[in-house]
Amino acid sequence: MSSGCVCSGNNGNGFKDKCFEFLCEDDGVFGYFFRFEEDSTFPLGANNTPVPFNQEGIVRGIFHDKINTPEEIRLLKTGIYEVTFSMDSRGGDYFGVELGGTLLPESIYRSRSAAGVKCGQVVIRVDTPNTLLRFLFVFQSPSTLAAKNNTVGAPVAVNASLIIIKLGELPQ
Repeated sequence: MSSGCVCSGNNGNGFKDKCFEFLCEDDGVFGYFFRFEEDSTFPLGANNTPVPFNQEGIVRGIFHDKINTPEEIRLLKTGIYEVTFSMDSRGGDYFGVELGGTLLPESIYRSRSAAGVKCGQVVIRVDTPNTLLRFLFVFQSPSTLAAKNNTVGAPVAVNASLIIIKLGELPQ
C-alpha cells in the first residue's frame, strides 16, 4: 500500500472514505485512454478498423505510444481486467475489444441509433505479459467519429474513451 493513501475508516461524518483501492496499491494496473474531437470527422474504414487514442490520462502498468502506435495498448502484466469504453461515432455501428489478435465476441456492442453514443464493458483474462489490446470499429459501412462543435465558446470534447483496470490475479 502506498504511503499517504487512506483506504479505510470513517471520515467523521458517518460515511466511509471514498477510495479506489487499486489506486493505493503500488503494483496496481490501470489506464485511461481517449480521443479528442478534431476539426473534421475522423473516418473509420470498413470492418475491424482499430480506433486510435491520441491522448491518455493516468496510466500504470500499461504501455501506450500515442504518437507512433495510438491504436495499440499493451497490457504488461497477466491478470483479470475490466475494460470499459464509450464511443460517439454518429451512427448505428458495432464496436468491440480485440485481445492478442482475437476479437472477443462478449465485448461487441452496437447501437441502432443514427446518432448514438455506444458504451460497453467486458472482463477479460490476460494470460501472457505484453498482450496487445485494440478497440475496434467492428462492422458497418464506413463511419466517422464525431467532429468538434465549432460554435464559439464550445469546449473540445472526447469522442472515444477506454478505461482499463486490473481487477486481480489469474485464478490458480
